[in-house]
Amino acid sequence: MTELNFNGLPPVEITGREKRARFKQIISIFRRYNVLTNLARQKHPEQVRQAFEELGPTFIKAGQILSSRPDIVSPAYINELKKLQDHVQTDNFLTVRQTIETATGKPIAAMYASFDETPFASASMGQTHHARLKSGQDVVVKVQHPGIEKEVALDISLFEEALPLLKLIPEARVVNLQNLVTELKNSMFTEMNTKNEMTNGERFYNLNNGDDLITVPRVYPGLCAEKVLVNEFMPGKSIKHLLDRVEHANQVADHELDPARHKIAKTIVTNFMKQVFVDGFFHADLHPGNILVHELDPGEDGYLTAQTGHGTYQVGDDVPLQTDNQLPDYRLVYLDFGMMGTISQGLRNNLANVIVAVASQDTRAIGRNLLAISTRTGPVNEEEFYSELGPFLEPYYNSGLGEIDFQNLIFSIVRVCRDNNIQLNSDITMLIRAFGVIEGIVQVLDPDLSMIEVAQPFAKRYMNEQFNPKQVLSQTALAWYKSAENAPKVVTKLSNVLSLLENGGTRLNVNFPHRVELLRSAESMVNRLVTALILAALIIGSSLLVQSHPENAFITDIGMAGYLISFLIIAGMLISGIIRWIKTRHDR
Repeated sequence: MTELNFNGLPPVEITGREKRARFKQIISIFRRYNVLTNLARQKHPEQVRQAFEELGPTFIKAGQILSSRPDIVSPAYINELKKLQDHVQTDNFLTVRQTIETATGKPIAAMYASFDETPFASASMGQTHHARLKSGQDVVVKVQHPGIEKEVALDISLFEEALPLLKLIPEARVVNLQNLVTELKNSMFTEMNTKNEMTNGERFYNLNNGDDLITVPRVYPGLCAEKVLVNEFMPGKSIKHLLDRVEHANQVADHELDPARHKIAKTIVTNFMKQVFVDGFFHADLHPGNILVHELDPGEDGYLTAQTGHGTYQVGDDVPLQTDNQLPDYRLVYLDFGMMGTISQGLRNNLANVIVAVASQDTRAIGRNLLAISTRTGPVNEEEFYSELGPFLEPYYNSGLGEIDFQNLIFSIVRVCRDNNIQLNSDITMLIRAFGVIEGIVQVLDPDLSMIEVAQPFAKRYMNEQFNPKQVLSQTALAWYKSAENAPKVVTKLSNVLSLLENGGTRLNVNFPHRVELLRSAESMVNRLVTALILAALIIGSSLLVQSHPENAFITDIGMAGYLISFLIIAGMLISGIIRWIKTRHDR
């Protein structure tokens, strides 16, 4: 029996029998859907999605992580893995009651005036119920499924034990499996730790509630406990209803962009840029299910019918933009704070520089800042990297979302990085995923909206806030002082150089790219040439010995031995060449 501890959660005991049974189940489903081969060849993504859905929450989360990794999977896989859905049965109310009362130490009747026994939503990690507090406040209560922590811990432990074996599979060498498993482990157990989501929700509420159209539900820490999370109930419809109506309108006829769509799209992008550059704390999972559109009722705070002259907002209707800082009669509600990301100041600096460089169409500056947030896995030819990066960035300059394929663009850039021994820092993986999810929403609402135009003011403002005039002036003054101090030495140094040139005492150092590879190739060629000369001499010598003394058996045997040695060396060289050719072809 194994006892596992993860991220401060209670220890989980797993028996060897449970491990073997789960391992057999995973292998069976992997074989049925040909998962490893499909992943390695990037084919049939729908089969991989079906396998992950059958295998449950850990594999669903793994698929979601892969959907944010254009350095691992193709755009077709990214699109398919985004469709991952949970297929779970709901727990009965007796189980839910026991979970809540055990976690809080209080009976439900003491905390709630009413509690809906039937959940209105259920996922692999838990299910959600409507309830009402004694104060009359409507809330939603998220309750984890019993035993989910053991199921996840079992899968994670199997992943970790299988790592040494998986690394032996040739197809798995293109991915850092250790980092992938670590990311999955942290994501799963962070999401299962209710206290993290409670803390994230409180922080996000303080930073974003009331920012333009954005509203965020309150968290009730006094009612939260391990496996139980209580949030304020927020009315509204999923933004997916708006997206569906917009897409339908676009299919029926050319649909002129209405102000509501533009307002919502710009609000989402502007708030996200604020989260990244101002807060350094962003919502990493803003898919349509986590955004509601709430139509304000007459008398509700923010309802401005008298000023705007229109009734309540209906999803898809034309609604005038606010005037004089008045907001329209609808709000965007953000939900689910289990997956959040943080951005360090150093990373924000580089991101701001990238955005400013994109706005100014400076490919070299973009490349330099990409290198700053990347890890070099081998020798890097920066000039070659810049020249290859340019063609993929040009379509993005001053373009609306409808004019570019964001996923293919990111996929191409990541491929260029990987081909040049550059690996993007894992810290921005979550940011790329979040940006891609938001891009999908905004592209439907307002395909002409340029994210760079929205992001540029935030990036410039951030850079201005980090700009210290006194420090710059002092650095400039010091540089001028050093220049003035060194100026008299320039004439002396120039005279020395001219004397060396006159006396022939100069040495020219030439630096060229790929010199290491070139020297290795030259060394290999020289070795092969020397080997060929030795073989030629051995064959010729053996031939002379055999022909000159045919009556002497000993000398003839020496000649035949020479032939045999030559044959073995030539065969070895041929086999080595074939193996090297196969390996090169496989790597390609």
